[in-house]
Amino acid sequence: MGKVKALLAILPAVFLFGCAGQFPPSGGPVDTAPPRILFSSPTQNQTNFPGREIRVKFDKYMVERSVESSIYFPPFGMNDLAFDWSGKELEISILKPLEADRTYILTIGARAQDTRGNYLGKAYNLVFSTGERVDTGMVSGTVYAQKAESYTVAAFPVTPDIDTLRPAMTLPRYVTQSDDSGRYVLKGLSDGKYRLICFDDQMRNYTYAPQYDLYASATRDVSISEFVNRVEGVNFIPAMEDTSHPQLYSAELTNTGLLLLKFSEPLDTSHIRPSYFVVSDSVTGMRLPVDFAARLESNRYNVVLETDTPLKSRTKYFVTAGDSISDSYGNRMAQSNNTVTFIPDTNLVPFIPYFFNFPDSLRGVSSYDTLYCQFAAPSIEGHIASPSCVLLDSSGDPIANRVAPESGTIYRVYLHGLISREWYTLCLNYKTYVNGAEKDSLVKRSFAMVDSNSLGDITGTVTGIQRGAEVVVAAEGENGKTYHALADSTGGFEIAGIPAGDYSLKAYVRRGKSVRYFNGRSFPYQFAEPFGVYDGKLKIRARWTVEGVAVRLH
Repeated sequence: MGKVKALLAILPAVFLFGCAGQFPPSGGPVDTAPPRILFSSPTQNQTNFPGREIRVKFDKYMVERSVESSIYFPPFGMNDLAFDWSGKELEISILKPLEADRTYILTIGARAQDTRGNYLGKAYNLVFSTGERVDTGMVSGTVYAQKAESYTVAAFPVTPDIDTLRPAMTLPRYVTQSDDSGRYVLKGLSDGKYRLICFDDQMRNYTYAPQYDLYASATRDVSISEFVNRVEGVNFIPAMEDTSHPQLYSAELTNTGLLLLKFSEPLDTSHIRPSYFVVSDSVTGMRLPVDFAARLESNRYNVVLETDTPLKSRTKYFVTAGDSISDSYGNRMAQSNNTVTFIPDTNLVPFIPYFFNFPDSLRGVSSYDTLYCQFAAPSIEGHIASPSCVLLDSSGDPIANRVAPESGTIYRVYLHGLISREWYTLCLNYKTYVNGAEKDSLVKRSFAMVDSNSLGDITGTVTGIQRGAEVVVAAEGENGKTYHALADSTGGFEIAGIPAGDYSLKAYVRRGKSVRYFNGRSFPYQFAEPFGVYDGKLKIRARWTVEGVAVRLH
């Protein structure tokens, strides 16, 4: 009986020690090393692979679901694969036959995770072939993103129907993921021409999700052949792609007699014209000509209209926005949601006709800033408002040729050449009418220029510019503020008078008149503009010029 009790006492200890290998050890230093793959079957670049089972062994215990959801094995879907784990080893059974004489690539994404919370860090691509040779084409590059995380890079063969390709609806032939530094390598490509895209794959399904994933097109297609089987420098700058069409949500009458329209997103000001809007009586069908239209800078989702005849109370009107209207990404007005109805009543929307884009007593203004005011009321109570805008110096004297109208309603201040640390005042004067009595109204905002002794400069050269291209050079500070300059015809550039600090620098071909980088379009597909990124940070010191900065466009 004593021996039985002793045996029973020993058994739990034996059980615990026997199972110890199934659990990560406790205590000791925190494990922060990424997991590694020790071996695979087939081996890397193996030919004549005969089986339908793939084995991968990790050096750590893995979160099984995180590995399985990170696997991409075209042309097979998840329903074509079965997973079986044994400790640190994963066996993948392929439920459909493999094609003969074909190179396959099994990808395990960078977000596969061990039980200590460490990610794989960069995608693992297992390349093998069922034939005599393995395709060895390779594309590599860098994803330049503000957030350090893995991005999916996908390649689609260029075929006669490539222009109908929708990356949001089509699985790519080849994929990989970048590491946390942005570097990626796409292996195993066969000879041919490829179209590449990059996205951050929030759904982790290797399919681009518009309006959800950050996105970038490549700047060009790439070709793989027996003569060129390695292409480097295919880089990306991802951003949120706007693919939605603007919609008209509502219309209301303001206390100044203007019609206030609310849209689903900001509109392109160059596509806002009176003739693009129709206001009509719902009963008679009679149109009321629109004399004035402007986007409000105080809320860029709003547009105000003025009709040449006052709107009648308790009368139902239709307001339609035409298909010539678009947002800043070029998406045209949605024709299924471009008309609203409204009935003017006594509950009029309060409306302030002016807006300044800077607060009063603003300090540290540089020549790179944009200061303006908007007056968006051509008439008040049927009288012409006749606004005027002027810049005064610290003595209260007006400065000639420093304020100019833009877009009909905006008065912009030209800051180049204003005196360091000097105070200035932007004044807006317009007429109001109360019970038929005319009254002058004056609103103003003051600002002080930055101390020029606290500023530094960057000079350098951009190479690789195609003839006729305009190139923007952008220096971004750690606070997110960006300073722009245009390179000259030789590629030379100067970004003068920027605050001391550390900056990242990039250059890119300008698209239209915007200084914003164009990162491409998924459908209809458009290439991103060529760009280059300076390697490392630039330290700018006060009263000092960093010279000889070189950036090459790719």
